[in-house]
Amino acid sequence: MPGSRPTPDVLALIVCDQIITDRLTGKQSLIGMFSNVHARGFPATHAQLCVFVALTDGHGETDLLIRIVDSNDARPPIVEGKGRVLFKDPRAIANLALQFHGLTFPEPGEYRVQLYAAGALLREARLMLNVFQPPTGPRPQDPATEI
Repeated sequence: MPGSRPTPDVLALIVCDQIITDRLTGKQSLIGMFSNVHARGFPATHAQLCVFVALTDGHGETDLLIRIVDSNDARPPIVEGKGRVLFKDPRAIANLALQFHGLTFPEPGEYRVQLYAAGALLREARLMLNVFQPPTGPRPQDPATEI
């Protein structure tokens, strides 16, 4: 499309428990990265879920949308957030830290954390919601959050 800007490149899209930003340096630490959530029953409410996004190769102002949906878009999004980032230089890296509280997942299954820029889907991360099963052997390799 003539005159349209290219969409930014996604360097990272990570789901975690907490994002800590150092006040002096601005450096961010991601605490408790995960892609699986175990709940004792459904619907399940997750107290806090954070999403870290790193973008580069952006041009000027770019509208962003982040949402969490079930994998087949059968229901309205669990959450949706809009924002705008300004890239003064395409070589710059924009780090975004989003925090969501009290998200309710209606049933177990696969969900997606989706990132859109200027209406185009840039990247999605899988988030599996499972019914809690007490461990019976060695701990799993993929850390999970229990709610």
